[in-house]
Amino acid sequence: MNTGLWGERLAAGYLFLHGYRILDRNWRCGRYEIDIVARERRSGVLAFVEVKTRSRTDFGLPRDAVTSKKQLFLTRAAQGYLKAHREPDAHTRFDVVEVYTRPLRIVHLPGAF
Repeated sequence: MNTGLWGERLAAGYLFLHGYRILDRNWRCGRYEIDIVARERRSGVLAFVEVKTRSRTDFGLPRDAVTSKKQLFLTRAAQGYLKAHREPDAHTRFDVVEVYTRPLRIVHLPGAF
């Protein structure tokens, strides 16, 4: 299994243990993809989650890789998801989950952008 998929699996487990219901993983809308779609059980917020896995931070934090271009692509994918699942009025947000491999650590950034 590659590092990215491994990180996404850990992130999904982390979110589940912290009160989220995982609705989809690697959901695609054309050329755009959302790593994880999850609903926060407490608030009902629909979270579109980008997962970034890193072993080192020599070139910046994982969250730094979620550039404005990547944010645009995620927004377009989220719009497609809402349309496909008939949830145009859902309360939504964009999160980033950072997975560090050495040592293993997971950081959840709700409302990252």
